[in-house]
Amino acid sequence: MPSRLRPLLCLALLGLASCASIGPATVRRDRLDYSEALAEAAKREILLNIVKLRYGDVPNLVSVSQLVAGYSLEGRVDLRSDFFRESFDFSDDVAFGIGGTFSDRPTVTYTPIKGEDFVRVMLTPIPPAELIAMLAAGTPADAVLGLGVQSINGRRNWGGNARVGGHLDRTFDQILALLEALRADGFLGFRFDVQPTGRTAYLLIDQPPDALGPRAARLLELLGLDPGARSFAIRFGLGDDRPGEIRIYTRSLIEILSILGAQIEVPGGDVAAGRTYPTWATGEDLQALPIVTVRSSELPPFGAYVGVEYRGTWFHVDDTDYRSKRVFSVLMLILNLVENIGDQQLPVITIPSG
Repeated sequence: MPSRLRPLLCLALLGLASCASIGPATVRRDRLDYSEALAEAAKREILLNIVKLRYGDVPNLVSVSQLVAGYSLEGRVDLRSDFFRESFDFSDDVAFGIGGTFSDRPTVTYTPIKGEDFVRVMLTPIPPAELIAMLAAGTPADAVLGLGVQSINGRRNWGGNARVGGHLDRTFDQILALLEALRADGFLGFRFDVQPTGRTAYLLIDQPPDALGPRAARLLELLGLDPGARSFAIRFGLGDDRPGEIRIYTRSLIEILSILGAQIEVPGGDVAAGRTYPTWATGEDLQALPIVTVRSSELPPFGAYVGVEYRGTWFHVDDTDYRSKRVFSVLMLILNLVENIGDQQLPVITIPSG
Protein backbone atom coordinates (compact mmCIF):
# COMPACT_ATOMS: atom_id res chain seq x y z
CA MET A 1 0.00 0.00 0.00
CA PRO A 2 1.42 3.41 -0.87
CA SER A 3 2.67 5.27 2.17
CA ARG A 4 0.51 8.32 1.37
CA LEU A 5 -2.62 6.18 1.53
CA ARG A 6 -2.06 4.95 5.06
CA PRO A 7 -2.90 8.23 6.87
CA LEU A 8 -6.20 8.44 5.00
CA LEU A 9 -7.17 4.94 6.04
CA CYS A 10 -6.22 5.69 9.63
CA LEU A 11 -8.46 8.74 9.64
CA ALA A 12 -11.34 6.69 8.27
CA LEU A 13 -10.92 4.01 10.93
CA LEU A 14 -10.70 6.67 13.65
CA GLY A 15 -13.96 8.21 12.44
CA LEU A 16 -15.74 4.86 12.54
CA ALA A 17 -14.42 4.18 16.04
CA SER A 18 -15.75 7.51 17.31
CA CYS A 19 -19.18 6.69 15.89
CA ALA A 20 -19.32 3.59 18.04
CA SER A 21 -19.09 5.69 21.23
CA ILE A 22 -22.00 8.02 20.50
CA GLY A 23 -24.30 6.28 23.00
CA PRO A 24 -22.21 6.74 26.18
CA ALA A 25 -21.25 10.25 25.10
CA THR A 26 -24.89 11.34 24.76
CA VAL A 27 -25.77 9.90 28.19
CA ARG A 28 -23.01 11.90 29.86
CA ARG A 29 -24.11 15.10 28.15
CA ASP A 30 -27.88 14.79 27.74
CA ARG A 31 -28.80 13.59 31.21
CA LEU A 32 -27.55 16.84 32.72
CA ASP A 33 -28.81 19.03 29.87
CA TYR A 34 -32.35 17.66 29.91
CA SER A 35 -32.48 17.68 33.71
CA GLU A 36 -31.44 21.33 33.80
CA ALA A 37 -33.90 22.26 31.05
CA LEU A 38 -36.82 20.57 32.83
CA ALA A 39 -35.92 22.19 36.16
CA GLU A 40 -35.66 25.64 34.59
CA ALA A 41 -39.00 25.23 32.79
CA ALA A 42 -40.68 24.16 36.06
CA LYS A 43 -39.33 27.25 37.85
CA ARG A 44 -40.62 29.54 35.12
CA GLU A 45 -44.01 27.82 35.13
CA ILE A 46 -44.48 28.20 38.89
CA LEU A 47 -43.40 31.88 38.78
CA LEU A 48 -45.85 32.50 35.94
CA ASN A 49 -48.65 30.96 38.01
CA ILE A 50 -47.76 33.20 40.95
CA VAL A 51 -47.97 36.24 38.67
CA LYS A 52 -51.22 35.07 37.08
CA LEU A 53 -52.91 34.63 40.44
CA ARG A 54 -51.81 38.13 41.43
CA TYR A 55 -53.55 39.45 38.30
CA GLY A 56 -56.70 37.37 38.83
CA ASP A 57 -55.80 34.96 36.03
CA VAL A 58 -56.23 31.18 35.99
CA PRO A 59 -53.17 29.06 36.92
CA ASN A 60 -52.15 26.10 34.77
CA LEU A 61 -49.75 23.22 35.21
CA VAL A 62 -48.29 20.95 32.55
CA SER A 63 -46.22 17.89 33.36
CA VAL A 64 -43.64 16.22 31.12
CA SER A 65 -44.83 12.63 31.13
CA GLN A 66 -42.28 11.24 28.68
CA LEU A 67 -39.00 12.30 27.15
CA VAL A 68 -37.36 10.22 24.44
CA ALA A 69 -34.11 11.36 22.86
CA GLY A 70 -33.51 9.77 19.47
CA TYR A 71 -30.23 9.99 17.55
CA SER A 72 -29.09 8.65 14.22
CA LEU A 73 -25.56 8.80 12.81
CA GLU A 74 -24.57 7.49 9.42
CA GLY A 75 -21.02 7.50 8.08
CA ARG A 76 -19.57 6.77 4.67
CA VAL A 77 -16.01 6.15 3.51
CA ASP A 78 -15.20 5.92 -0.22
CA LEU A 79 -11.90 4.71 -1.61
CA ARG A 80 -11.48 4.26 -5.36
CA SER A 81 -8.35 3.51 -7.36
CA ASP A 82 -7.12 1.94 -10.56
CA PHE A 83 -3.97 0.00 -9.71
CA PHE A 84 -3.84 -1.81 -13.06
CA ARG A 85 -3.17 1.09 -15.33
CA GLU A 86 0.26 0.99 -16.89
CA SER A 87 0.80 4.65 -16.04
CA PHE A 88 -0.51 4.56 -12.43
CA ASP A 89 -0.09 7.81 -10.54
CA PHE A 90 -1.28 8.10 -6.93
CA SER A 91 -2.43 11.73 -7.21
CA ASP A 92 -4.53 11.05 -10.32
CA ASP A 93 -5.77 7.48 -9.86
CA VAL A 94 -6.79 7.40 -6.14
CA ALA A 95 -10.03 8.98 -4.96
CA PHE A 96 -10.90 9.15 -1.23
CA GLY A 97 -14.00 10.60 0.45
CA ILE A 98 -15.66 10.74 3.87
CA GLY A 99 -19.29 11.74 4.48
CA GLY A 100 -22.01 11.34 7.02
CA THR A 101 -25.26 12.64 8.50
CA PHE A 102 -26.32 13.23 12.10
CA SER A 103 -29.85 13.89 13.38
CA ASP A 104 -31.23 14.65 16.85
CA ARG A 105 -35.00 14.12 17.18
CA PRO A 106 -36.14 14.30 20.81
CA THR A 107 -39.80 13.49 21.49
CA VAL A 108 -41.41 15.21 24.48
CA THR A 109 -44.91 14.33 25.71
CA TYR A 110 -46.71 17.03 27.71
CA THR A 111 -49.73 16.28 29.88
CA PRO A 112 -51.91 19.14 31.16
CA ILE A 113 -52.91 18.68 34.80
CA LYS A 114 -56.71 18.86 34.80
CA GLY A 115 -59.76 17.43 36.49
CA GLU A 116 -59.07 15.26 39.52
CA ASP A 117 -55.32 15.69 39.16
CA PHE A 118 -55.73 19.49 39.24
CA VAL A 119 -57.84 19.25 42.38
CA ARG A 120 -55.31 16.95 44.02
CA VAL A 121 -52.27 19.07 43.11
CA MET A 122 -53.61 22.62 43.36
CA LEU A 123 -56.69 22.66 45.60
CA THR A 124 -56.19 19.96 48.23
CA PRO A 125 -54.39 20.74 51.52
CA ILE A 126 -50.98 19.11 51.68
CA PRO A 127 -50.90 16.07 54.03
CA PRO A 128 -49.06 17.12 57.22
CA ALA A 129 -46.90 13.98 57.18
CA GLU A 130 -45.40 15.06 53.85
CA LEU A 131 -44.36 18.46 55.18
CA ILE A 132 -42.94 16.83 58.31
CA ALA A 133 -40.98 14.44 56.07
CA MET A 134 -39.43 17.46 54.37
CA LEU A 135 -38.62 18.89 57.79
CA ALA A 136 -37.03 15.59 58.86
CA ALA A 137 -34.94 15.62 55.67
CA GLY A 138 -33.37 18.92 56.70
CA THR A 139 -35.57 21.51 55.00
CA PRO A 140 -35.64 24.68 57.14
CA ALA A 141 -38.72 24.83 59.39
CA ASP A 142 -39.37 28.51 58.72
CA ALA A 143 -39.54 27.83 54.98
CA VAL A 144 -41.44 24.54 54.69
CA LEU A 145 -43.88 25.13 57.56
CA GLY A 146 -44.04 28.87 56.97
CA LEU A 147 -45.18 28.19 53.40
CA GLY A 148 -47.31 25.08 53.86
CA VAL A 149 -49.01 25.51 57.23
CA GLN A 150 -51.92 27.76 58.16
CA SER A 151 -52.02 26.93 61.89
CA ILE A 152 -50.36 24.69 64.48
CA ASN A 153 -52.48 23.88 67.54
CA GLY A 154 -54.45 27.07 67.06
CA ARG A 155 -51.40 29.31 66.58
CA ARG A 156 -52.02 30.98 63.25
CA ASN A 157 -49.60 31.70 60.48
CA TRP A 158 -50.11 34.76 58.31
CA GLY A 159 -53.05 34.15 56.03
CA GLY A 160 -56.51 35.45 55.42
CA ASN A 161 -57.22 37.48 52.32
CA ALA A 162 -54.03 37.98 50.33
CA ARG A 163 -55.33 41.34 49.09
CA VAL A 164 -55.91 42.93 52.46
CA GLY A 165 -53.58 40.97 54.71
CA GLY A 166 -54.40 38.82 57.69
CA HIS A 167 -53.71 38.17 61.33
CA LEU A 168 -50.40 36.70 62.47
CA ASP A 169 -50.09 35.05 65.85
CA ARG A 170 -46.68 36.11 67.11
CA THR A 171 -46.16 32.71 68.71
CA PHE A 172 -46.28 30.97 65.33
CA ASP A 173 -42.85 32.14 64.18
CA GLN A 174 -41.52 31.43 67.70
CA ILE A 175 -42.66 27.81 67.31
CA LEU A 176 -40.81 27.53 63.98
CA ALA A 177 -37.66 29.01 65.48
CA LEU A 178 -37.79 26.61 68.44
CA LEU A 179 -38.26 23.62 66.14
CA GLU A 180 -35.20 24.65 64.14
CA ALA A 181 -33.12 25.28 67.27
CA LEU A 182 -34.03 21.93 68.84
CA ARG A 183 -33.18 20.12 65.63
CA ALA A 184 -29.82 21.90 65.44
CA ASP A 185 -29.13 20.87 69.06
CA GLY A 186 -30.00 17.25 68.26
CA PHE A 187 -33.02 17.08 70.57
CA LEU A 188 -35.73 16.89 67.90
CA GLY A 189 -36.67 13.77 65.96
CA PHE A 190 -39.50 12.30 63.91
CA ARG A 191 -41.13 8.92 63.42
CA PHE A 192 -43.45 7.78 60.64
CA ASP A 193 -46.02 5.01 60.85
CA VAL A 194 -47.36 3.71 57.55
CA GLN A 195 -50.93 2.40 57.69
CA PRO A 196 -53.50 1.43 55.04
CA THR A 197 -55.22 4.78 55.57
CA GLY A 198 -52.02 6.77 55.06
CA ARG A 199 -48.86 7.83 56.85
CA THR A 200 -48.82 9.34 60.36
CA ALA A 201 -45.91 11.44 61.59
CA TYR A 202 -44.79 11.81 65.19
CA LEU A 203 -42.68 14.55 66.72
CA LEU A 204 -40.14 13.26 69.24
CA ILE A 205 -38.36 15.18 72.00
CA ASP A 206 -35.06 13.48 72.84
CA GLN A 207 -34.70 14.65 76.44
CA PRO A 208 -35.31 12.81 79.73
CA PRO A 209 -38.53 13.63 81.60
CA ASP A 210 -36.66 15.10 84.57
CA ALA A 211 -34.30 17.27 82.48
CA LEU A 212 -36.43 19.08 79.96
CA GLY A 213 -34.40 21.92 78.48
CA PRO A 214 -35.72 25.52 78.31
CA ARG A 215 -36.27 25.44 74.54
CA ALA A 216 -38.17 22.17 74.62
CA ALA A 217 -40.20 23.35 77.62
CA ARG A 218 -41.11 26.58 75.82
CA LEU A 219 -42.11 24.68 72.66
CA LEU A 220 -44.43 22.36 74.60
CA GLU A 221 -45.88 25.35 76.44
CA LEU A 222 -46.63 27.26 73.23
CA LEU A 223 -48.26 24.20 71.67
CA GLY A 224 -50.20 23.32 74.83
CA LEU A 225 -48.68 19.84 74.99
CA ASP A 226 -48.13 17.52 77.93
CA PRO A 227 -44.65 18.36 79.36
CA GLY A 228 -44.27 14.78 80.55
CA ALA A 229 -44.72 13.24 77.09
CA ARG A 230 -41.96 12.82 74.53
CA SER A 231 -43.87 11.58 71.47
CA PHE A 232 -46.70 13.53 69.84
CA ALA A 233 -48.83 12.38 66.90
CA ILE A 234 -49.27 14.96 64.15
CA ARG A 235 -52.81 15.17 62.76
CA PHE A 236 -54.55 17.30 60.18
CA GLY A 237 -57.10 19.59 61.80
CA LEU A 238 -57.88 22.67 63.83
CA GLY A 239 -57.72 23.35 67.55
CA ASP A 240 -55.48 22.31 70.43
CA ASP A 241 -57.79 20.32 72.69
CA ARG A 242 -55.60 17.20 72.90
CA PRO A 243 -52.34 17.52 74.91
CA GLY A 244 -50.86 14.42 73.24
CA GLU A 245 -51.40 15.56 69.64
CA ILE A 246 -50.24 18.34 67.35
CA ARG A 247 -53.02 19.60 65.09
CA ILE A 248 -51.70 21.10 61.85
CA TYR A 249 -53.99 22.78 59.34
CA THR A 250 -52.09 22.84 56.05
CA ARG A 251 -52.48 24.97 52.95
CA SER A 252 -53.12 23.93 49.38
CA LEU A 253 -50.64 24.79 46.65
CA ILE A 254 -52.92 27.46 45.22
CA GLU A 255 -53.09 29.15 48.65
CA ILE A 256 -49.30 29.19 48.85
CA LEU A 257 -49.00 30.68 45.36
CA SER A 258 -51.65 33.32 46.10
CA ILE A 259 -49.89 34.45 49.29
CA LEU A 260 -46.56 34.68 47.49
CA GLY A 261 -48.27 36.53 44.65
CA ALA A 262 -49.32 39.29 47.04
CA GLN A 263 -45.62 40.07 47.55
CA ILE A 264 -44.89 40.81 43.87
CA GLU A 265 -43.68 44.31 43.05
CA VAL A 266 -46.14 45.12 40.26
CA PRO A 267 -46.00 48.25 38.06
CA GLY A 268 -47.88 51.19 39.51
CA GLY A 269 -49.75 51.64 36.25
CA ASP A 270 -51.32 48.18 36.59
CA VAL A 271 -52.63 49.06 40.04
CA ALA A 272 -53.96 52.42 38.84
CA ALA A 273 -55.69 50.75 35.90
CA GLY A 274 -57.36 48.18 38.17
CA ARG A 275 -55.50 45.16 36.73
CA THR A 276 -54.28 44.11 40.17
CA TYR A 277 -54.16 45.29 43.79
CA PRO A 278 -51.34 47.13 45.62
CA THR A 279 -48.42 45.19 47.05
CA TRP A 280 -48.41 44.82 50.83
CA ALA A 281 -45.90 46.62 52.90
CA THR A 282 -43.88 43.82 54.50
CA GLY A 283 -43.37 45.18 58.00
CA GLU A 284 -41.41 43.73 60.87
CA ASP A 285 -44.20 41.29 61.73
CA LEU A 286 -43.69 39.48 58.43
CA GLN A 287 -39.89 39.47 58.28
CA ALA A 288 -39.64 36.07 59.98
CA LEU A 289 -41.95 34.43 57.43
CA PRO A 290 -41.10 33.12 53.94
CA ILE A 291 -40.80 36.01 51.51
CA VAL A 292 -40.08 35.87 47.79
CA THR A 293 -39.26 39.27 46.30
CA VAL A 294 -40.42 39.30 42.68
CA ARG A 295 -39.45 42.43 40.74
CA SER A 296 -40.95 43.73 37.50
CA SER A 297 -39.41 45.49 34.51
CA GLU A 298 -40.21 46.35 30.91
CA LEU A 299 -37.05 44.69 29.59
CA PRO A 300 -35.88 41.10 30.06
CA PRO A 301 -33.80 40.83 33.27
CA PHE A 302 -30.10 40.05 33.04
CA GLY A 303 -28.74 37.17 35.12
CA ALA A 304 -31.99 36.48 36.99
CA TYR A 305 -32.47 33.34 39.06
CA VAL A 306 -35.81 32.89 37.29
CA GLY A 307 -37.79 35.22 35.04
CA VAL A 308 -40.96 35.14 32.99
CA GLU A 309 -42.93 37.52 30.76
CA TYR A 310 -46.61 38.18 31.38
CA ARG A 311 -48.60 40.53 29.13
CA GLY A 312 -45.63 42.66 28.15
CA THR A 313 -44.04 42.90 31.62
CA TRP A 314 -41.11 40.86 32.86
CA PHE A 315 -41.18 39.45 36.41
CA HIS A 316 -38.09 37.95 37.98
CA VAL A 317 -36.31 36.87 41.16
CA ASP A 318 -32.87 38.43 41.46
CA ASP A 319 -30.00 35.95 41.49
CA THR A 320 -28.34 37.90 44.31
CA ASP A 321 -31.43 37.60 46.55
CA TYR A 322 -30.48 34.46 48.50
CA ARG A 323 -33.46 34.62 50.84
CA SER A 324 -35.95 34.62 47.97
CA LYS A 325 -34.08 31.86 46.12
CA ARG A 326 -34.10 29.71 49.24
CA VAL A 327 -37.85 30.05 49.70
CA PHE A 328 -38.47 29.52 45.98
CA SER A 329 -36.43 26.30 46.05
CA VAL A 330 -38.53 24.99 48.95
CA LEU A 331 -41.63 25.88 46.95
CA MET A 332 -40.36 23.74 44.07
CA LEU A 333 -39.81 20.84 46.47
CA ILE A 334 -43.40 21.20 47.69
CA LEU A 335 -44.62 21.19 44.08
CA ASN A 336 -42.75 17.94 43.39
CA LEU A 337 -44.20 16.50 46.57
CA VAL A 338 -47.85 17.24 45.77
CA GLU A 339 -47.47 16.06 42.16
CA ASN A 340 -46.46 12.60 43.41
CA ILE A 341 -48.88 12.08 46.30
CA GLY A 342 -50.94 9.82 44.03
CA ASP A 343 -53.48 7.52 45.69
CA GLN A 344 -52.42 8.39 49.22
CA GLN A 345 -55.29 9.31 51.51
CA LEU A 346 -55.72 13.08 51.61
CA PRO A 347 -56.46 15.10 54.76
CA VAL A 348 -59.91 15.14 56.32
CA ILE A 349 -60.57 18.24 58.36
CA THR A 350 -61.44 17.80 62.02
CA ILE A 351 -63.11 20.74 63.78
CA PRO A 352 -63.29 20.43 67.57
CA SER A 353 -66.57 21.30 69.30
CA GLY A 354 -67.30 22.38 72.82
